[in-house]
Amino acid sequence: MRRWFLFVVVASWLGVAATATAADPTFAEQAAAVRAGTSARIRVADRALTEEEWEEVAGLEALSHLDLQEGVADDAKAVLLSRLPRLERLVLRESPLGDDGFKHLAACHTLRDVNIPQARCTLVGLAALAELPRLKNLRLGSSGLCPEGKGGAELGMTLLQFPSLRSLHLIDVPLGDAGLEGIARYDGLWNLYLDGAGISDGAWERYFALHPEVHVHVDQAHHDRDPNRHE
Repeated sequence: MRRWFLFVVVASWLGVAATATAADPTFAEQAAAVRAGTSARIRVADRALTEEEWEEVAGLEALSHLDLQEGVADDAKAVLLSRLPRLERLVLRESPLGDDGFKHLAACHTLRDVNIPQARCTLVGLAALAELPRLKNLRLGSSGLCPEGKGGAELGMTLLQFPSLRSLHLIDVPLGDAGLEGIARYDGLWNLYLDGAGISDGAWERYFALHPEVHVHVDQAHHDRDPNRHE
């Protein structure tokens, strides 16, 4: 029951967020609410933040949820995010964070959910996130994690360093069978989403033999062996 509840919560967060409406508060209004203590969240869906707004974000010590649908955050912006002492959920779309940026994010020890689907990190950056003691949900896309189809097994080994990870979503990372075998060494996952991973049916059979209870999506659809499959 606990796993199913987590899946519902994670799916709603990791998936495409609801589109903004005309009634959505402005950035200035949301920032004011955080400063006043009436909110701890900021979401901007229709544009990138200005440099001044980024500096303002860095000073919002009560901020726990930051969702930027249009980015654009780079490694320098990650330095600003590292100043936030209560940040728990982070969504940065269209944001090319590299290894240095991920190392800065590792200073946010309160992070539980990280969603950066257009990153430019390598396994060095991924390993930095293993320093986050509370990180449970990770959604990440970066060709640098597995350049030219290599490094899939190394990615799996990197996951062994994570203390609390429960849900993993990798986007267009060409893991191949060796990559899935590496991921299979990590026993903590409840949910696994892989898009564009290039994994054979045989490798999936071996994975499910080891982890029959893991909820699995492949290329935006339930795997036939998924124990929690639903329409």
